Amino acid sequence: MNDNTPTHDEQSMSDDDLIELIVRYNDGDLDEYEMTALSAALEGDDRALELFHSISLQSLTIAEVTSPRNKPTPFPRQTIFWWSAAMALAASVAFAVFLDLRAGQLPTVAKLVQVTGKVTVTMPDGEARELAVGDDIPVGMQITTDAIGSSATLEFPDETRVSLHGATEAAFREEDHKQVDLFVGNVVADVQPQLPGKPMQIITSQAVTEVLGTVLSVQASHLRTDVDVVEGKVRVHRTGDESAVDVAAGEKATVARDLPLKSQLRSPTPNHWKIDFEEELPTDWRKGIWAQEKLPLGSAGAVMTETRPGFLDPTHTTWYQIESYNRWSEGLFTVVEDTHMKVTFRVNRSDDVQVLLLSRGADFHGSDSVYEYMIHDFDPKKSSDWHTLDIPVAKFKKVAADSKVGSEEAPAGAPRFGQVIYKVVLSTQERDVDLIVDQLEFVPQPVASQD
Repeated sequence: MNDNTPTHDEQSMSDDDLIELIVRYNDGDLDEYEMTALSAALEGDDRALELFHSISLQSLTIAEVTSPRNKPTPFPRQTIFWWSAAMALAASVAFAVFLDLRAGQLPTVAKLVQVTGKVTVTMPDGEARELAVGDDIPVGMQITTDAIGSSATLEFPDETRVSLHGATEAAFREEDHKQVDLFVGNVVADVQPQLPGKPMQIITSQAVTEVLGTVLSVQASHLRTDVDVVEGKVRVHRTGDESAVDVAAGEKATVARDLPLKSQLRSPTPNHWKIDFEEELPTDWRKGIWAQEKLPLGSAGAVMTETRPGFLDPTHTTWYQIESYNRWSEGLFTVVEDTHMKVTFRVNRSDDVQVLLLSRGADFHGSDSVYEYMIHDFDPKKSSDWHTLDIPVAKFKKVAADSKVGSEEAPAGAPRFGQVIYKVVLSTQERDVDLIVDQLEFVPQPVASQD
């Protein structure tokens, strides 16, 4: 062992030294000894990890500096032309924010003007604080909308608005230009005209989108970024190389490792969607376990529920869920007249099964809505049999934004024609009834002809 290698007893260091190491790590300036020191400081120290997370703004994988066997190498800056510059700025801003916080001051960048559900901000010390309408948004701190159907709208001083929808994590800053770091989830930005040469930037792990003044939607996951432009024009740069493309109103661009970077016309969301789980679950399926046993005749696969503690309240209920992938950008299906849900499922015990439809407005305008239908009209004596139900979507009812899902106080109101459904959830609450779904389909019901 190298005599200069820190031992376990030497891992602790001052906040100032730790912050300096993290900032210089993001700049790619640490030597081998300093990398070892940072690894030792983060190993098993939750507070140090939270500080690393806050300063790095999720731009780097913590595993890179916590592996007990493999020493990390400096981040390959030559392969991330735009991302490296943005994250260097992010680290310096976060460092300044941390110092301001210690001095009793917290710089702000925008104001929270609309809230649905639960919205939190994660502070440098790792504490998550719930936000309300009128609260100021601190520079560089992670804002999270963390419940089904939750959303938040932030407004910059120039009246530029950014809305977060569904399970979304993002941070905001403005020095010489506005910047949104979108870690995961969905945002819609209504951007006022910006100064020449100082476009607003929306940064994901795959792309940097430059906006001078327009309306657009960005959906980010760990695998891809979708940019949909409603008004105006934006420029999308792919991280990992220096390729770029202009995307105009009515067009979209998908940025992923194995896809060519190009703009294309946005296709209308179809009026039908079907999935049968025959060949495993899609790679981006959110909740569920693939099953191959005790299936209906002719079926090769199905999906069974997966536990999700605290679906709506982390301190209370455990939910058992099947949750589709997030199709915020293109949508799963558009609600039309006489859209029906057809579902083939089985439970081993009689209990209600909740179906939720998460919707957005056409062209990303308007607020999100959540609609609910409770399946409870099958014979309890045959609860272990396979059931196929055909339910008009008109029987779904809107869930109140601030009520518990499934509450009897939820107001009536079916999905409106033209709304885009982008996620479907099936679940039971508190009790596992072994829900398993073989097929799920949403399709217009043909009107019977009259002779």
